Amino acid sequence: MTQPSIRGAVFLTGMMGAGKSTVGRELARLRGAVFVDLDVRIERIAGRLIAEVFAADGEAGFRRLEHAALRSLLAEPGYVDVDSVVATGGGVVVDRRNRELMRSAGRVVHLVVPLDELLRRLQAPAQLAARPLLAARSLRESVAARLAQREPLYKTAELCIDASEEPHLVAARILEELSCARTHSPKELA
Repeated sequence: MTQPSIRGAVFLTGMMGAGKSTVGRELARLRGAVFVDLDVRIERIAGRLIAEVFAADGEAGFRRLEHAALRSLLAEPGYVDVDSVVATGGGVVVDRRNRELMRSAGRVVHLVVPLDELLRRLQAPAQLAARPLLAARSLRESVAARLAQREPLYKTAELCIDASEEPHLVAARILEELSCARTHSPKELA
């Protein structure tokens, strides 16, 4: 039996290190959809790296830019007619307006990864250098604090998926679950 196709935008949310970009590319490939990395879009709009935006404008300045980037993406002519996968930044859910934009424009999927696995993924020096929010405290303390703050917001997603597995398996599971959700009510999936 053929699965129903998933149309429109799928937004991936989750903590830094959850695999949003990696899983997003694979999910876009499986769907034959356009892949958008919101962080890359922000850097293009700002003309600087995210770490430079944080250094110059702080987190509040970055969040304003993040909202503007999401809003401009969704306002692009023809965007609503395009099948896409959007890898968001880890803190995109902090702004209520972003959550509303994503819900109104497509399907929101939260990639769930346990704290210890997030820490393992974020240990690489290149990861630490690229993530300015990790510089202030110990890695465990910083990630645990942000996870505690954001977790209730992440859980408002239409679908929460364990992203501890290999990216291609996570992407296939998302596709399967979203296809199933198209043919069943949320209560039937519980």
